[in-house]
Parts: sequence; C-alpha cells; structure tokens
Amino acid sequence: MRALDPALVTLALEGPVSYRDRYELVLRRRADHPNQIWQADHTELDILITGANGKPDRPWLSAVMDDHSRAICGYTGAPSALNTALSLRQAICRKSEPSWVMCGIPDILHVDHGSDFTSHHLERTAIALHIRIIHSIVGRPQGRGKIERFFGTVNTELLATLPGHLGPGSRKPEPTLDLPALDRAIGDFIGTYNARPHREIGISPRDS
Repeated sequence: MRALDPALVTLALEGPVSYRDRYELVLRRRADHPNQIWQADHTELDILITGANGKPDRPWLSAVMDDHSRAICGYTGAPSALNTALSLRQAICRKSEPSWVMCGIPDILHVDHGSDFTSHHLERTAIALHIRIIHSIVGRPQGRGKIERFFGTVNTELLATLPGHLGPGSRKPEPTLDLPALDRAIGDFIGTYNARPHREIGISPRDS
C-alpha cells in the first residue's frame, strides 16, 4: 500500500492554516552583507521584577537584529513609539562600549504591525534615512524568525538563571531584581551573545 503524503494528511486532518504554516514555500530573503536587512521585534519576558511602584511587574524586551550577522544592534524595553525610536537610534549609532561595534543604517527593516511600527514617527524616520520598512503579514512572522529565536535564547540561557523566572508550570515567584539590574544582565548577555560563535553561521555575530 502506498504511503500517504504527510502534507496531504496535514491538510485533511488539521486544515489549511496548519498546512500553510508547515509546508508552504515562502520566499525567504537572506542578507548578503551587514546592514542590508534588519529585524525588529518585542517580547514579554518570562520573569517578574520589582516595578517602579514596588509591585511585581513583567517587563518587555525590544531588540533590533542584523539579519546577516545575527548581531543585536540595539535594544530597549516595553513596546512604544518612543522605545522603538530609541532602540533604532542605538542600533544605528556608534556605541560607547568598544566591543559593541555594530552600527550603520539598514536598507530594509522587517517589523510587524504593532502600533509603534506603524507610527508616523517611524515612517518619517525611515523616509529621512532611506530605510525600506517591510511589515510581515498578520499571523505570519516570516522575515522575523531569527530575532524570535534570539528571544528564545534569552529566555532559556539568561532568564532561567535569574531570580523571578517564570518557568513552565512553576509557581509565581517572588520578584527580586529591579529594572536596572535586569537591564544590566541583558546588556551583559547581549555582549556575550554577539561575541560567541553562532551555530548557524560558524563565527560570532561581531566578526561576521
């Protein structure tokens, strides 16, 4: 008996959405050099910290990644038009930290449809700097997968080692860190991430 095509089985049993996500051929743009394509995104972090009002708070991380090197070029906190502008400005400008050498102006910036990414401020900035903004299709994050994998790395390699981590099925922890302490930990981790060999490209993002 001839084996059934797994793609057709998925289509029949799970429907067109699962089929599309698993098997659809998608044109994946790959940058040929640094600053050709950047990705920007946000994630709510799996950790509780002590907020400004003294109450538990779950913080956010916004980051800008270079598609070619996988380097993190800039980062800030919760998603907002201001924080998006700050992270993009940090990514573009030269850093005071000598080892954080990533800077420049990208040709293309991949983002989603969040209000900060569709703001007039970002649109004006992109026009002034000749950056082409590409918004991913709603519910389909093609073009931003690499930065989403970075967020996963932050969670498993950094946050899992810090007090207040929200592990799967764990009880709600008591927050210990405040935002400045978490920011320092994330900054140190990004420095390590940029300097170590990346398994997909074989060298460090910093040296790519």
